[in-house]
Amino acid sequence: MKRIGMKYCYSYKEQWQPKNFPVIFRMYQLNFDGQKDRVYPKYWNLYEEHFIETDV
Repeated sequence: MKRIGMKYCYSYKEQWQPKNFPVIFRMYQLNFDGQKDRVYPKYWNLYEEHFIETDV
């Protein structure tokens, strides 16, 4: 994703269904409006376990 210009924002852990096991998702985004520092906060706010990885 980085190769096409997307920026890593954060990671969050979700109990994935239907198999019912924990999965870590990484949130990447690409802003076309020129606001490079704007981050979509939905999943950060929705899931209790979230973090920013430093080696991504």
